[in-house]
Amino acid sequence: MRRLIKILLFLAIAYLVVKYARKLLEPADMSAANIPEQDVEPYDEAPLGGEVSPDLLEILVCPEDKGNLELVDEGRFLLNPRNGYRYPIRSGVPVMLIDEGRKYRESSSDTAEAS
Repeated sequence: MRRLIKILLFLAIAYLVVKYARKLLEPADMSAANIPEQDVEPYDEAPLGGEVSPDLLEILVCPEDKGNLELVDEGRFLLNPRNGYRYPIRSGVPVMLIDEGRKYRESSSDTAEAS
């Protein structure tokens, strides 16, 4: 009889441990989290331009050739005059991705006039 009680007690404890462990390992329910619902605007659709720190403008270089950049188009782009890449400034944040620079690349005649 004592042995049966010990076995039942052991099984009850093991059951509670497994149940608690499952509860801890279940993924959290994100619907209950206090995350504000906001429409996130993709950076491609963010407005061009915005205030950029002069200190930041001094240290930014083209990721392609590491050369200096010029602020053009009323502060909407950073231009690399050597290859014509124009890096957009979106909501005050320069988007320094080579693909973005290529996408807004100036034509070769525009670049030649700038030189």
